[in-house]
Amino acid sequence: MASSRRTFTLLTLALVVAPAFGQVTPLSHLTDLRGTLGLDGQNTFSQRNAIRDEAGRTHVRFQQHYQGIPVFGGMAITHTEASGLQRPLTDHLVRHLAINVQPNLSPAEAVAVAHGHLSPAGAYAEPPTAKLVVYPVKALAAKAGRARAVNAEDFDEQVLRQVLAYHVHTSLRNEGETKDTDYLVDAHTGAILETWDDLHTTAAVGSGKSQFSGTVSLNTNLNGASYELKDIVRGMNISTYNLNHATSGTGTLYSDADNAWGDGTNYTGSTTSTTGATGQTAAVDAHYGVGITYDFYKNLLGRNGIDGAGRATYSRVHYSTSYDNAFWDDSCFCMTYGDGSSFKSLEAPDVAGHEMSHGVCASTANLTYSGESGGLNEANSDMFGNMVELYARSGFTMPATVANTDACWTVGEQLSTTPLRYMYKPSLDGSSPNAWSSTVKNLDVHYSSGPANRMFFFLSQGASATSTS
Repeated sequence: MASSRRTFTLLTLALVVAPAFGQVTPLSHLTDLRGTLGLDGQNTFSQRNAIRDEAGRTHVRFQQHYQGIPVFGGMAITHTEASGLQRPLTDHLVRHLAINVQPNLSPAEAVAVAHGHLSPAGAYAEPPTAKLVVYPVKALAAKAGRARAVNAEDFDEQVLRQVLAYHVHTSLRNEGETKDTDYLVDAHTGAILETWDDLHTTAAVGSGKSQFSGTVSLNTNLNGASYELKDIVRGMNISTYNLNHATSGTGTLYSDADNAWGDGTNYTGSTTSTTGATGQTAAVDAHYGVGITYDFYKNLLGRNGIDGAGRATYSRVHYSTSYDNAFWDDSCFCMTYGDGSSFKSLEAPDVAGHEMSHGVCASTANLTYSGESGGLNEANSDMFGNMVELYARSGFTMPATVANTDACWTVGEQLSTTPLRYMYKPSLDGSSPNAWSSTVKNLDVHYSSGPANRMFFFLSQGASATSTS
């Protein structure tokens, strides 16, 4: 029989400056379409980024503005052939905008509203910011004529009203608080419209299991008589720092006299030195995780680093005391790991790949970290994090086929006796749905990722309409 082997086709993407095709630029093309798209002249666009794929097509992402103010979630992507032929838009624009854009509140007053709601116990890592946006309040409504509305295609997203709002971002890094909280505050009334946790974390789920990466090669840098955990080969330097239980700052760059790092033993407790061999083990795993994630994106997808432009990133280990999580932070463009308490250190390869893929998402897709978009954000990181793990386990290449029993179909299986998530059947974690419903948006983003995670498994392995396994 002919082979039925499934393969992936990978397109190499490169960051480019949006070119002009004759006299028609992507921006002018989009602007000319405003009438057709149901937009008046008060709607304008600004370019966020542009990429060119292997086929020579240019894809330019634009932010929608109304009277000069960004429309929250208002995006469009133009697609232009190498010949200059414009293809249909990817359209997530907001129509029929008509709103008073003069705020009653100042940015400082909006920050005060958020501060009062947050009631932080400690200082902010950086001053909160407040930026005006036009916020479309949306809801799902079943399409007319649908006798049974159960699938995503059975619903339309409708704008109920438009609100001038401040998008307030706060960041806390202290002994008792590690969180980034975003608010949308009505700029006319001061009412809080929405709030979400913007810190991209791996959900702490259960009891511990030792993680083990074996003996790995690390790119380091000789500085005088000692070696540093600084990779000067990949990107614009990838470094690993020791926070030594602090909750702010960059920490101290790891150094070692003989370039032999760690002892493979899991770090436990604040009484053990973070610079000794056991303390170094967390740094080894973190440094290795960044390296293999960088190589996965570079060698398989043609992407130069997390932002596509080789921007430097770094890892911080030994965050706080017994902190049971890991997170990507856009503000420092860095990865941070706690030492764990209910399970062991968080530097597993799929966790590193997962968290740094949040950085890729933030650099490209602008998915709000709440509701359905937050679930897609988490699922995207689960997919790429597990592919990073598979890439490393397969000798830094991707196998032609993947068994449906492979460990890459679970998330965080090295951290616990049970995985954090099951991509092949998300409901096995007791909280994640297997399929979309109109209530998915109400779940924690680590659970609303379930439908997209299962979709990814089915794309690889196939599925039966009657399967229950």
